[in-house]
Amino acid sequence: MAKTLNMKFALENGRSTTVSLVQPKDEIARADVEPVMQAIVDKQAIRVKEANATEIKSAVVREVNETKLI
Repeated sequence: MAKTLNMKFALENGRSTTVSLVQPKDEIARADVEPVMQAIVDKQAIRVKEANATEIKSAVVREVNETKLI
């Protein structure tokens, strides 16, 4: 099963962007992710087409089962 941590940020132009990290640690929690996301916003570490990230929108761990057929 493949896991991905998807962190979504609002941008100052009204759009949003997502940063995805593969293989997050098992049992990752809000307390692990939220401070990192807030630091990204505070330090303006993400900029997309001249728009900085302004706030945290969401964070989810996505799990995908793949079944190889051929």
